[in-house]
Amino acid sequence: MMIPKHTVQEVLDASKVEEVVGEYVQLSKRGVNRIGLCPFHNEKTPSFTVSPAKNIYKCFGCGESGSSVDFLMKHEHFSFPQAVRRLAEKYGIHIEEEEQTPEQIAKENEREGLFAVSKFAADFFYKTLNETDSGRAIGHSYFVERGFRQETIDKFQLGYSPEEWDALAVAAQAAGYSIDSLAKAGLVIKKDQGGVYDRFRNRVIFPIHNISGRVLGFGGRILINDKKKPKYVNSPESLIYDKSNVLFGLYLAKNQIIKKDNCYLVEGYTDVVSLFQSGIENVVSSSGTSLTEGQIKLIRRYTPNITILYDGDAAGIKASFRGIDMIVRAGMNVRVVLFPDGEDPDSYAKSHSADELDAFLEKSAKNFIRFKTELLNKDIGGDPMKRARVIGNIVETIALVPELIHRTFYTHEASEQLGVDEELLAEEVAKILRKEDFKNIEKSKREKFNKAQVKSTNDKSNSKVGDEPPDDFFQEEIEHDGEEAPLIINVESKSKPFELEVVRMLLNFGEVEFDPEIAKVEESVEVEEEEAEAEIISVIEFIIGDLLEDEIEFDDEVFSIIYKEYAEAFENDKLLKANYFVNHEDERVRKTTGDLLAENHSLSPLWFEKHQISITPENDTEVVARACFECIYSLKINKISEMKKNLLASIAVQGLSVEQQNDILVKYRNYDKMQNELNVGLGRFIGGKS
Repeated sequence: MMIPKHTVQEVLDASKVEEVVGEYVQLSKRGVNRIGLCPFHNEKTPSFTVSPAKNIYKCFGCGESGSSVDFLMKHEHFSFPQAVRRLAEKYGIHIEEEEQTPEQIAKENEREGLFAVSKFAADFFYKTLNETDSGRAIGHSYFVERGFRQETIDKFQLGYSPEEWDALAVAAQAAGYSIDSLAKAGLVIKKDQGGVYDRFRNRVIFPIHNISGRVLGFGGRILINDKKKPKYVNSPESLIYDKSNVLFGLYLAKNQIIKKDNCYLVEGYTDVVSLFQSGIENVVSSSGTSLTEGQIKLIRRYTPNITILYDGDAAGIKASFRGIDMIVRAGMNVRVVLFPDGEDPDSYAKSHSADELDAFLEKSAKNFIRFKTELLNKDIGGDPMKRARVIGNIVETIALVPELIHRTFYTHEASEQLGVDEELLAEEVAKILRKEDFKNIEKSKREKFNKAQVKSTNDKSNSKVGDEPPDDFFQEEIEHDGEEAPLIINVESKSKPFELEVVRMLLNFGEVEFDPEIAKVEESVEVEEEEAEAEIISVIEFIIGDLLEDEIEFDDEVFSIIYKEYAEAFENDKLLKANYFVNHEDERVRKTTGDLLAENHSLSPLWFEKHQISITPENDTEVVARACFECIYSLKINKISEMKKNLLASIAVQGLSVEQQNDILVKYRNYDKMQNELNVGLGRFIGGKS
């Protein structure tokens, strides 16, 4: 069943953030707000603020913010629907869930059936391990030899699959489960000649859970030395098990990952179990598979910090550089611990005390620059070509870091580690980034060309989708009727700060009303002898109406969502309130809204620094109006600057005719004139071109 959107909105509107948070955090009143110790990070001085008026919370220590539903999702690890249902229950709102189609019902029933049979299998394996003679003699003794205590076996629900060909299949059928369900869950394998056999027979079992604790699949380790058989067998992917989006141990580790603000990543099941038993509970495993983007996103829900633990196999470590690069590309902080030769997390945990293990992990963790440099330098010797390859490898990883300030830090670190001039490394990083930009441009061009080929009904060239675009494909004729010339090169957008200011004004001051004339600078206002009656409009009407008229588009994805929804409501004669975005279905929108509403002063820091005035709608409507006027003009000026840069870049492209180049220059001068007029409107009187 699905919750209708209108019911979701009713629940979110009814929820009071101070009441929801107050069930978990002791709050004291401070002015119009509530304050307490943040539940998401350790602090002694309260920085966790709840605003009943705005219906949001914000921690000024760790940055967490959002609505009632965000708090439940973060604190209780609920999904969005689970959080909505909990709030509905709290506020006595009945949820009439929408009827699903027969196909949706069948799929949901099949999913639940696979969860049920997987749980049965987990219970069967666990009982076989602990309650049968063969299980205790073979499976249980193996775990005891590995040093696992009974409490650890119980916590991870470890089990044993007996040697009989179909022990699980027989038991499951007797309990009412079909062979078809067992096969779809990957628990049995059908024979060509008929019949089935258990996939995991004669193996110790490691159940794999989702983050809420439901069994998705299994890993089974063989107990005999047989080179013809794989050491581990894992469940195949199914309707409930997608190995690229699952991490072994996360169900047990998630709370400690949050508390420690770090996640240890290991390779195998036993590594997780051993470390957990030794007190390192914030540990997960990719279950022997290559690390995936989905698994990285899972970890990022709980912490931005990952520490990868490797054994002493240098060849295996180098093969895992791809995983490090993926984590870096995701904008996360990655450190690496290399165990001594012949050791792995499992063996080291067994041969050292918990304190020794904890101290070793903390002392040995290195950022990826230092780790890669030390490891790769071992192979250099005196070979300059090898040294160049090492530098190139590290520079390529630095180029993956999405944030400029972090790239700068890592470049400085690499300079010190490699003994290479920092400016030289920075230039090499910049070269890689420029290449990526051009690759993206070429990709965009190809996609545009392919779309044109698909739509074409009169293809005289007989070209096919996937062919190379002709050299002149993007050098279209420039119209002389005032239409925009083609922009062949796209300069990277730098509009985000200006888009942020517009969104900030909409959220914080959207309902404030004012006379648009008071927003303009005095020099640009022509006063009539008989002034017309003032037109009073809201900030939302002023901003959205103005930007819609000029067909302004936002580049930042989240800001664009907020702006477009404001605009859509405006065109339908509705004015959205900030609370709509506080309770938005998109988590990114809720987070951004919470951050912008929770600023210490309502106008932007840059505006405050410029005018030295901290305002609210109550103390100066004229100042609000002026700030509103400035934010949209500044955005337009920035957008025009980008258009001008695009034109300058495009005119340098080879193959343009003289006439095309002249038309681009005309367009450039028109943009330049528009930009000057906007600057004058803001009171920025200038003598030349901007």
